[in-house]
Amino acid sequence: MPWRYRARGSVTWSAMPFDIPTLLLTFPVVALAMALAVLIVAWGPPRGDGLLQWGAGLLMVALAFPLFILNIRAGGAWPLLMVAGNVLLSLSCALSLVAICRFHGRPWPRLRTLLPVALAAVGAFVLMHRNEVRVALGGVLLAFQGGMVVHAALRRDNGGLGRGRWLLALGAGMVAALYAQRAVGVLLGWKEVAQLQTPHALQVGSQLMGLAGLVFTTLGFILMGQERADAEQQKLARLDMLTGVPNRRALMDGLERMFAQAVREHQPLALLMVDIDRFKRVNDTHGHLAGDAVLAAVAACLGQNLRTQDALGRYGGEEFLVVLPGTDAAGAARLAEHLRQQVEKMEVPWAGQVVRVTISIGVHAQVPTGAARVEAMIDTADQAMYTAKRTGRNRVALLEAPLPPAAGHGGH
Repeated sequence: MPWRYRARGSVTWSAMPFDIPTLLLTFPVVALAMALAVLIVAWGPPRGDGLLQWGAGLLMVALAFPLFILNIRAGGAWPLLMVAGNVLLSLSCALSLVAICRFHGRPWPRLRTLLPVALAAVGAFVLMHRNEVRVALGGVLLAFQGGMVVHAALRRDNGGLGRGRWLLALGAGMVAALYAQRAVGVLLGWKEVAQLQTPHALQVGSQLMGLAGLVFTTLGFILMGQERADAEQQKLARLDMLTGVPNRRALMDGLERMFAQAVREHQPLALLMVDIDRFKRVNDTHGHLAGDAVLAAVAACLGQNLRTQDALGRYGGEEFLVVLPGTDAAGAARLAEHLRQQVEKMEVPWAGQVVRVTISIGVHAQVPTGAARVEAMIDTADQAMYTAKRTGRNRVALLEAPLPPAAGHGGH
């Protein structure tokens, strides 16, 4: 039988092939390698993503464990090394918490972050020669810090819970469980827990769990950054780079969803096709960069006057499409007139001049049924917009039914 209980409740390992100092040596090797990798990535101008703090925390781990190993080799004759090592581990947890807060762009809780480090330093020094009590106090403080890291990683207000955040939380939870187990073990009289020299089941198992937790937390933090970069790339791929509003692909995806919802709920859906009047004249008179500024200004003006549930996107060229869920024809026409007036009053400064533009808006609304098609709605709104163009520009035209194909297009 590989393990047995002593009368006082302590646990020993009768045939353990592990050498504890050698096992502990894996911590600084792994921590230093990961710290160098993280700090190389973080090198350069301040990034505000927490990588620098995370790498510094790994360095604290890499510095702490050699101190533990030296004290073991000295037969426990240098307790100050244990004190310094415990403080470095506590500082590593604090830096991990700061890194997560920096990653999510929130201030780090100074009191809850620094107080455990101060208590670890004072407590370890005062209890330097009371090994069991010092281990119990250190275990409680480090378990508390690990719990704070878990909480920071899983906060709902930091956005969606991706795999990186779950992996980080798992690793931090393992580390917290390791130190909580050490504190409980000491309180239950398992003296071997406080003696790093003894290769028993709890000692070896807890150290292996701590090493796995160290790897999991760092991989989780790196994965968080990768997931954020992927999300930003996907977001950029669906935005029009010039105006900052959704591009045609993203707009059509959103319109399909709103259309399907309107069919299910038998609710009205309205479309506004918006076109900038005589946009070519702006480019010819002021240059294409001025035209770009006008496009961006019109997009901003439209977006500022829409509801949260409405959708705006660049349909193509100087055309924008506005999707208004739950809006009937009368409501859509009123909003379109308001948008037209706001753009008409807009001034776009350019090269010491002021560029003014107007827009023509085609409006179409219906309660779509299963037989209706998104393309038909867009085509009707487009025909309405060309009706506004033909009848003088800078106006709103409403069509509640499609026009014959020949009537649909006119000049801009």
